[in-house]
This record gives sequence, structure tokens and C-alpha cells, in this order.
Amino acid sequence: MKGYNIVENYKIDTNITFIRIDPTDIKLTLKEVFQSLSDLSWLSKFDGSYILESFNERANSTIKHIADNIIKSNDSSITSSSAEYVVSELARKAIVNELKYLDIPLAELIKKQKIGNPGFDFYSENLSNILLFGEAKFLTSKNAYGKAFEQIIKFEKNKSDIEDLIDFDRFCSKDSLEKFNKKEKGFIAAFSSKSTKTDVLLKNISKNLHFIEMKKFSEIICIAVNL
Repeated sequence: MKGYNIVENYKIDTNITFIRIDPTDIKLTLKEVFQSLSDLSWLSKFDGSYILESFNERANSTIKHIADNIIKSNDSSITSSSAEYVVSELARKAIVNELKYLDIPLAELIKKQKIGNPGFDFYSENLSNILLFGEAKFLTSKNAYGKAFEQIIKFEKNKSDIEDLIDFDRFCSKDSLEKFNKKEKGFIAAFSSKSTKTDVLLKNISKNLHFIEMKKFSEIICIAVNL
């Protein structure tokens, strides 16, 4: 049993997908998010012992910090600390399970700094071998899409995507890295959403100046998580 449902999944333009996620049982959602973060089966992809041990050390350090300070095993409510993890991980799982895109662990599991990493929150590769860079945002009082779009544009202009490549290039195909060098890339904006109806939400998103600027990239995915 999952603690969430995918309630929307459709194209709003040739290169833009909209997905909406509805957590149905917060306690179950938190449990599943933590279990997903704790799943280190991806380590089996690496043959070199030094690479495996390095990623294992980074991941376990982050998981311990999350378990001790952010998401406890018996939590039944989402806090300001856990919210962005929920948005990030549910968005990442939706990309993998719904779109069948490449499964790459959350950024904080594979980067050196165990918490508060600079740069993007998660990554994937689509079926056309285009790298996707994901950013997650949570706000308590309103839809957070504006913050997510703004951060993506800021990171892209600051070349944070290029800086992040060295942390996850081992997970990607050679074709995707070559395409990235030719400026072929995409972005995933994951954000908390309120009770706003989808048609109204999309109408407001379409007017956002940062979103309009993002439309030039190879693929854009907007993922609203009802929190």
C-alpha cells in the first residue's frame, strides 16, 4: 500500500509534463519516503570497491542524519524540515515509476555534504537520453512553484548543473553527457501545492516569467505535491 496517489499526469505542451501527487496517508507517506531514502540497492551498480565504499559512506551518513533529526520512524505529520524531502522524493519516484526515467538517488545521498547541499535536489535521465535537473520547494502558506522556477533559473545561470555533474555522472549514459555538452538538458520543478484546482494552478504557472524562460529547454516537468 502506498501513502500517495498520482492524480494528474499529462502533457501541457510538447516538451512540458504536469504531474500532481496527493499524499493519502501522511504517516505512511513519511514511512515510504524514509524507506526509499534508506534503500541502498543502487550501490550494486558499481564494481570498483573504492567507488562503492565512498558512496556507501556518504549515503549512510545522510540517512543517519535524516533518521535522527528529520524523519522519525513513527512520525505522523510533516514538518518544515521534512517537507522538502517529501516533495523531492515523491517527485523523484513519480519520474521513475510513471515516466520510466532513470532512477538516480536523491542528491544528498550521493554528494559529500550530508545535509543542505548546494545545487539541485535530484536528477534523472529521460528516454531520449536528456539529463534532467530537479529542484524541490515547500511553502506553508501558498503554492511553491514560483520559488522552484526561480531557483532553477538561478542555478542554470550560475552553472550549478555543470558543477553537479561530477557527483552523478557515473549514473548516466554517455549519450546524455554528450547531449548536455551540446546544451540539451531539462529541468524538473517539484513544489508543494494547496487546494488550488489544477486548471487554475496551470493558468497561474503559465504566466510565471521564470516558467516562460524555462520553456526553451529540451524538457520541463512540473510536479505538484499536495501538502
